[in-house]
Amino acid sequence: MRKRISLLAACGLVAVGLATTPAHAADPALPLVGPTALALPLPPATGSPREEALVFSLDVPRAGAGFGGEAVLTVDLSRIAGVATVRENAGGAKEKCAASATALVCTVRGTLPRVELSVAAAENAKNGDTAEITVTGTTAGATITPTTTKLTVGGPDLVMREMALKRDPLPGESQPLPLAFTNAGTHPAKGVVLELETTRGASLVETYDNCRTRTVADVTTALCAVDGDFLPGETYELAGESPLHLKANRNAYSDRLGYGIHPAGDEPKAAQWDGKTATGKRLTVAKRAAKAAANARGVDLNPGDNRRTFDFQTRNTADFTTAAVSLEGDLGDTLTTAFAFENKGPAWIRAQRAGDSAARTVIVVPEGVRVLRKPAGCTATTADGRERAEQLGAPRYVCALGDAVRENERVVYPFDLKVEKTLVNAKGSVTVGDWGANAPRPHAFDPNPANNTAVLVVNADDAGTGPRPTPRPSTSAGTPSPTASATPSATASATAAGLKGTGSGSGTGTTAQGGGNLASTGVTAGPIALGAAALIAAGGALYVAVRRRGPART
Repeated sequence: MRKRISLLAACGLVAVGLATTPAHAADPALPLVGPTALALPLPPATGSPREEALVFSLDVPRAGAGFGGEAVLTVDLSRIAGVATVRENAGGAKEKCAASATALVCTVRGTLPRVELSVAAAENAKNGDTAEITVTGTTAGATITPTTTKLTVGGPDLVMREMALKRDPLPGESQPLPLAFTNAGTHPAKGVVLELETTRGASLVETYDNCRTRTVADVTTALCAVDGDFLPGETYELAGESPLHLKANRNAYSDRLGYGIHPAGDEPKAAQWDGKTATGKRLTVAKRAAKAAANARGVDLNPGDNRRTFDFQTRNTADFTTAAVSLEGDLGDTLTTAFAFENKGPAWIRAQRAGDSAARTVIVVPEGVRVLRKPAGCTATTADGRERAEQLGAPRYVCALGDAVRENERVVYPFDLKVEKTLVNAKGSVTVGDWGANAPRPHAFDPNPANNTAVLVVNADDAGTGPRPTPRPSTSAGTPSPTASATPSATASATAAGLKGTGSGSGTGTTAQGGGNLASTGVTAGPIALGAAALIAAGGALYVAVRRRGPART
């Protein structure tokens, strides 16, 4: 009996041991990524065939999980004979591939492991010939999923023809879009997608059931799918029953139209598109007369000629303004306030180049006042505009706007200022304008440069030399911290002497610049509605001070 119990116990121990032994986890799979198809231009009668770039990359997730830092990729060339030639791209990542008649064996390393190849049609290849390239790989600690690219000699080449458009329309003016494109390739295109992209101040007049749209920031894109076979050598234009017109909106100034044509399936992708319209009309195209197609470009199968852009300069204006600020405080007080910029329209303004600032606001601090807090978007300078390392306590601050300023947009810059002297009628200024050598200059589009500069005064003396007036009511709390908002219809509140302004509306908002973030709101009650906004009767300046007593009083 003891022997039997001991044997059972031993078996039990073995079973427990087996149960607690972890199973070996499967190696992670790393996919190879490359195009599923590539069209090659036909070989020319003289000279060398034009090469196309072909890149295969290893998809390594999250800082190389499962990837040991090196992989060997094998490019199988056994199925391209007589159709294509393939070589390592001499100007690429220099993978140091070992070449043979049927393969390239490439060692790749780093966070973005890839093989860059140059592919061309073989000298005797014919239109319609096909071949395949398959890439496999090995690496320590992971398996690599292979990928295959189909090569075709010849193909469709959709070329968008340039439109002659009016460059300086008036606000509200519409003009027709004489869109036309050519298939300059050697194969038909099985369906096309027309792409139309407009900035905020321009819009398409017509809508069609086979078009989808989306708006991101200040750009609206429409994609219109048109079925049919679009033959090599033919030029197509909008059919008479489905015209397109472009309108310069009331807020137009510097705007852009992008227009392109893509084979079905190659059009730009987007996560979200607006729902289809229900007009009962479809956008269609028709073949242009043969004589008009004679100017079509030669065969190049080049996606770079699928799209064009056109810049407009609408004859419009935008009134940039600043708001006067009056503060009151005793020696040692800290004043929380905000300086304001506003575009009163009617035009929205876009910088000439993306990333440039559309305007700047310069704040000159009164003598005897020290800046304790400023927004991240404002940079300290010396009095004559030179760069300054210390960002607090400067006599002058330059606050850059973004590269686009919408019509009726307001921007406020929250500051904390400490009164370091006993002050009466201490003055500074707030100025908005274009980038000048030492100070902002009025923009060419601004019809009223007189309101580009406003006074900043501490302890205003109404008579100019007399005693300081009795302090007016001030807000009871500091300037709210700005928060990001995705749309201009969000709301922000501001309390000034018991007043609170809120609202919403398309294209109207307040942008708070502090901590580097922007917040667009629909505040419409007065030119500034963040921090505080009680009007001073004399001159209509804004009183936006908050008095906070310091630890010591004199």
